[in-house]
Amino acid sequence: MRPAELREWNMTVVRIDEEEQRAEPEAKSPFAQPVPDGKLLERYLTTKDEPAFAALVERYAPLVLGVCRRVLQDSHDAEDAFQATFLVLHRRASSLDRTGSLANWLYSVAYRTALKARAMTRRRRAHEMRANAMSAKAQTEEILWDDVRGVLDEELHHLPKKYRAPLILCYLEGKTHLQVAEELGWPSGSLSRRMNRARELLRRRLTQRGIAAPGFLFPMLAQKAAEAAPQSLLTSTLHMTATAGPGSGALASVGSSKVAILAEEVIRAMTKAKTVGPLKLYVLVILGLALTSGTAAGITWLVNEYIYPAHKC
Repeated sequence: MRPAELREWNMTVVRIDEEEQRAEPEAKSPFAQPVPDGKLLERYLTTKDEPAFAALVERYAPLVLGVCRRVLQDSHDAEDAFQATFLVLHRRASSLDRTGSLANWLYSVAYRTALKARAMTRRRRAHEMRANAMSAKAQTEEILWDDVRGVLDEELHHLPKKYRAPLILCYLEGKTHLQVAEELGWPSGSLSRRMNRARELLRRRLTQRGIAAPGFLFPMLAQKAAEAAPQSLLTSTLHMTATAGPGSGALASVGSSKVAILAEEVIRAMTKAKTVGPLKLYVLVILGLALTSGTAAGITWLVNEYIYPAHKC
């Protein structure tokens, strides 16, 4: 090959390489990093960007529906709890931390919502069983069977957050160990130790409940969690959140009164949990001061003055 031809060939190769590099981002665009939860939430709150909220619902639909299906034995009850969970997200969006993932928060809300739904179902069934004069044995068996479905999530929910969060992200969200470590801000070695500890704690809690955790428990959990939510359920949930107003009592306008009541129950419980804790601490501090004063008169004075003050005209 002559020098001139060689130079021309080299220039052609360089030009092709440059064109491939320019085309590479487009080829990789389907695998680009998803928009963070916080940014989607911010867009929804500031501009009422419905597609942003839809993206959050679609992103966490398998996680939320998986919890509801495991805790509840009825598919309709599970779908009601699913929709109520995202109604709670719609109502509480402005109070959430927008710096991290919503996975752990949504998991907790979904679990509590499913428990509320299960309790409502139990009350309804108990009433129906009384009306049909069912035997006490039949009632007990029905309740026990209902409990079995929720044992796994009950024990997972009771794990400390530092052990629960990696299990949720890894097995329910399907993220790799590297992604989980990066999201939680933990070194890879620390994550491995905590994951091993978390699995061991969960197995121990299940064993204490009389359930032997098989070796395929966690792979099976990951497989079930990846099942997609029906598109019709996503559509009706988005429609429900779009028609619900932001204020108290606004959920009455949604399509299903049962879903609205369920969401309101969860919001009320979350609000109560935030206020009861500081009140208990306040009472303990006052009682501690009273006890250190060493006199019955001091205790009586502090109780009357701060805890149960007399009505003053």
